[in-house]
Amino acid sequence: MKAVILSGGSGQRLAPLTNTITKQLLPVANKPTLFHILDLIKEETQIKSICIVVSEEYGHKVKESIINSEYKKHFEFDFVFQDKPLGLAHAVQITNMHMGNDPFLMFLGDILIDKGELKKAYEQFIKNKPESLVVLKEIEDPRPYGIAEVSNGKVLKLVEKPQEPKSNLCLSGIYFFQPSIFYAIANIKPSYRGELEITDAVDFQIQEKKSVEYYIIKSWWFDIGTPENMIKSNEALLNKLAKNNINSKFNQSVKIQGVVCIDQNVTIEDSEIIGPAIIAKNSYLKGCKIGPFVSLGENVYLKNIKLENSIIRENTKITNVMGIISNSVFGKNVELSLSDNLKDLTKTNKTKYIVGDDTKCTSL
Repeated sequence: MKAVILSGGSGQRLAPLTNTITKQLLPVANKPTLFHILDLIKEETQIKSICIVVSEEYGHKVKESIINSEYKKHFEFDFVFQDKPLGLAHAVQITNMHMGNDPFLMFLGDILIDKGELKKAYEQFIKNKPESLVVLKEIEDPRPYGIAEVSNGKVLKLVEKPQEPKSNLCLSGIYFFQPSIFYAIANIKPSYRGELEITDAVDFQIQEKKSVEYYIIKSWWFDIGTPENMIKSNEALLNKLAKNNINSKFNQSVKIQGVVCIDQNVTIEDSEIIGPAIIAKNSYLKGCKIGPFVSLGENVYLKNIKLENSIIRENTKITNVMGIISNSVFGKNVELSLSDNLKDLTKTNKTKYIVGDDTKCTSL
């Protein structure tokens, strides 16, 4: 069995964070979303061969990240470049020669799920051998997604982004296919959006009386397509930290509560760290209150700030900010600095920031 991971897409809802990087490489809990997916496949399936579909714009960055990672030792990778975003079914279609006659997992590269869920769906597919198995998630408002109408373990119908959905079971972006899916894709036409929809391909199988099963995710699931969902998934992943892992030494001016992971060469002075939180190597914190649910990348510099429920990428410097920075995402190489006479840390107002890479914002 093989896998296809779709790692294209413009990530417009994540701008300005995606102005310089594809969304699948944006870190959550200090690891790219794509790498979290590879961890799940590695730990919960027997799959060893993965084809990654990438865009022309950022495909080479994705390929370089994979080739320089530890995953190159565990998986055999192929990379397929999609010239234009012509739909998920088109992205699957162009992997045909790589999948051959093998069944495969299809995983959208901007989806995160809790551990254990993929394993259960994988085992169901291996055991029952349906033509397709769609992984679903029950949500309050499924209108932005494809939805499934189901009964007695079978999928009756799939509908792409319905305005009046007859089900609250959304398509999670995770599918298991037999190679017959390529025949189904060859027999569908582009939708009103001008794209080949994977929902139409699976629905074609249903109309042909083929066996299409479903698995419903019981735990958390996030579509990492917005800053808000990045922050929610960061919280979910940090909640999985089991125990402290502290690899730097601090004096008595540092208070640590809860579960934290602190890498090597981290300097912390006169600060409070509230877990769950992750602080990567070579970071510096002074006069700060950090956490809960904070991920700091490498070489982050923080002074005189309060920070919670946020993601800060590498080489970012934030100093002397009033109130509490909350529910925020900062790109890499960002500088946010206010004057010393504005650094009142007793303020309790919360401010949200979404800041792209290489942004400089200072107040004299």
